[in-house]
Amino acid sequence: MVDVIVVGAGLAGLVAARELRSAGLSMQVIEAAPAVGGRMLRAPLKPERGLRSPEGGPAWVDLGGQWVGPSHSRVLALLEAHGLRRFPSPHEGQSVLSFGSRRCTFSGFFQGFPEGLPPSLPARDWDDAMAALKQFQALVASLPAGHPHHHPDAAALDRLSFQDWIDAHTHTPFAAWYFAYFCRAVGFLGPAEPDQVSLLHVAWGQRTAPQAEHPEEELIHGGAGQLPPLLAADLGEALMLGEPVRAIHQPDAPLRDAGDGGGDVQVITDRATYAGRAAIVAMPPAMAARIRFTPTLPADRLALQEGMAMGACSKVLVAYGRPWWREAGLSGVGIGDRPWVELCADSSDPETGLGVIAAFVVGRRRERWSALGAEQRRAAVLEDLAAYFGPAALEPLDYVEKDWPRESFVGGAFAGWMPPGLWTRSGDALLRPHGRVFWAGTESAERWPGFFEGAVSSGERAAADVAALLA
Repeated sequence: MVDVIVVGAGLAGLVAARELRSAGLSMQVIEAAPAVGGRMLRAPLKPERGLRSPEGGPAWVDLGGQWVGPSHSRVLALLEAHGLRRFPSPHEGQSVLSFGSRRCTFSGFFQGFPEGLPPSLPARDWDDAMAALKQFQALVASLPAGHPHHHPDAAALDRLSFQDWIDAHTHTPFAAWYFAYFCRAVGFLGPAEPDQVSLLHVAWGQRTAPQAEHPEEELIHGGAGQLPPLLAADLGEALMLGEPVRAIHQPDAPLRDAGDGGGDVQVITDRATYAGRAAIVAMPPAMAARIRFTPTLPADRLALQEGMAMGACSKVLVAYGRPWWREAGLSGVGIGDRPWVELCADSSDPETGLGVIAAFVVGRRRERWSALGAEQRRAAVLEDLAAYFGPAALEPLDYVEKDWPRESFVGGAFAGWMPPGLWTRSGDALLRPHGRVFWAGTESAERWPGFFEGAVSSGERAAADVAALLA
């Protein structure tokens, strides 16, 4: 018997465990995968191809999330506490926009909705996009900072898809793509296609995780994926890996209010039954749907877990002996309506001297791409990188894929997203405890959902709520 059982050892679960220990509570952390970290995961490049750190050790790339921003105070504090050093995202030089038959360069990262960055496009196209942007920004500003489903206009906004809004507010193919690209590019949107996701979700996400705060401003020397093992290092026997949770049973817990008290929580795996006074489920709602709960979950929570799909994202890391694109004055950032890669960015760690491009294949592009053979997938990505930066992109020293929807215990990346109608039906279920079972995970965050910062804040919140219950 422990005080708290934490289900999931991604960033949110590990932070929750740390907070519980600080509060003097005993715990058991149970993770289905063979390693901690969830979507915060790194991998070494091939040392036999000369891809090493200056010290001769491995050079690392992040298979999952990688960026942090200046307002990510919780994550930055964790990085500093563990001695992990940051460096500015390498965006110096001209970025590349490829749209239709046009290829042009511009200054800036172009992640999200920038202003004042008109590339060499017909004025009508850019003006159309900027006029729609002003209307979208006004909509974003009208929403609350927290979860949006109690806003007076929430039901009307939630009935529409983002594609409905795009169709009504844009008049050129470029402007329509501009907003659809945003829907597929940023963390709190899955990624999802604009016809799949609720307009309320898109607007709220931009309100609470704004690109104007530069969430991609910095990277971490050696990769962000270093952090989860460091957080887990002192858990010892309190951490169980490779043990999927099948059921969570509350024999006597009343379900009216978590503060009512009463009853233990039993967490059941294939190996054992763990008993605790409370539990924190720190995983995306879509993954929590695989767990059988007794008593059964309320209808809105069941609908949330059924409807909040994970993003369709494959991340590809392409490594070269040096960041050769800089010699042509390019930043290594490319966006466009290419067949496969709509977004790629320079992710080179300056301490290694190597060149690394992180490329993303998302949404329906990812569905088509993942059905190809391995060599076809590689050729498709490299061809798009060559269209952005030049033929040298076709000859990398290493090529690493991570197809997140195929990861059994994650189910996708960057995050889960809300289809039309789900916010107003199930928004309350994101945070409401189920008896003595509490919820954590970046999808539940009220600030920076879909980012590391949202995961950390959700773990802290859940731990504080449990500590208050058990006090």
